[in-house]
Amino acid sequence: MSTAHVTSTLFQVQQIDLELDRLAAEQRSVVHMLQGDSKLRKLRVDYSIAKQQWESGLQAQREAEWALEDVNRRLNAQEQRLFSGVVKSPKELQPLQHEVQSLKAQQIRQEEKALEMIEAADALKEAMQHKGEVLQQAEDAWKTESATLIARRDQLEAQQCELQAKRIQLVSRLDATLIQRYDAMRRMKQGRAVSKVEQNSCQWCRVILTPSELQRVRISVELQTCTNCGRFLHYDR
Repeated sequence: MSTAHVTSTLFQVQQIDLELDRLAAEQRSVVHMLQGDSKLRKLRVDYSIAKQQWESGLQAQREAEWALEDVNRRLNAQEQRLFSGVVKSPKELQPLQHEVQSLKAQQIRQEEKALEMIEAADALKEAMQHKGEVLQQAEDAWKTESATLIARRDQLEAQQCELQAKRIQLVSRLDATLIQRYDAMRRMKQGRAVSKVEQNSCQWCRVILTPSELQRVRISVELQTCTNCGRFLHYDR
């Protein structure tokens, strides 16, 4: 293969590598977006917290209702004893009456507490449901968006496979040592190891080639590099 063909092939490989770099960057962006945006993640956390708060409120309501049921049961039992006529002795009757009064006062307090817990649980449930509706709307919108992102991800993967196949085909025509030099130079020089010669200058650094340098590049007896930036020079005939 002539030197002109070598530099031309290297330039084609570089064009493929630059496109692969661009596709890889877009793919990383798509993969990141597929993880869900920060707003959606926050809505999920907010809904989860609201649900936990409602469940805690519901548990507090149940405990208050169970405590009220216990007071009611004890009050009913003591009232039955009081009004059944079983207890007749004034010595026993007076403490029983005090117990009934105490339980009635306790009943009122527990009813108020149970009502408070019911209202609090209802408010927490309403807040949870509202956050759930907002989250569902965001999830629905995300499903539509993610379907588009998944399609784009698959498209990017197909393009990468196609370009990598072309690159393998081109690289197989070149010397392995030259490819190693090219790869190392790309890593050191912002992804561009080959520069075109245009208007008698290096396209990358814009340094004008001397007449002798330009002649060597045109003749293509051997690979030439820019004396300023060090990149391979490619003269496109």
